[in-house]
Amino acid sequence: MTSNQARRISALLTDAMHHPRRPITTGRVMRLYARLGIAPKRATARGDLKALARCGVLTEHGPHDQRRYALHAFYH
Repeated sequence: MTSNQARRISALLTDAMHHPRRPITTGRVMRLYARLGIAPKRATARGDLKALARCGVLTEHGPHDQRRYALHAFYH
């Protein structure tokens, strides 16, 4: 994992833990990254979300074109 990836993942997880009931969407992650001045691309946000879902940190919900994620209950 690069330092940029680590920074993005850390920011994403910190935000998710502060707002555990709010669905995590690609748009939400893009806005978070934009506020932090990192990775403004949709593909980067989607990739980070998918990677965290593969690791079991996030769970996927909804159809493919309206995907949203939630922090796994273990991390609440």
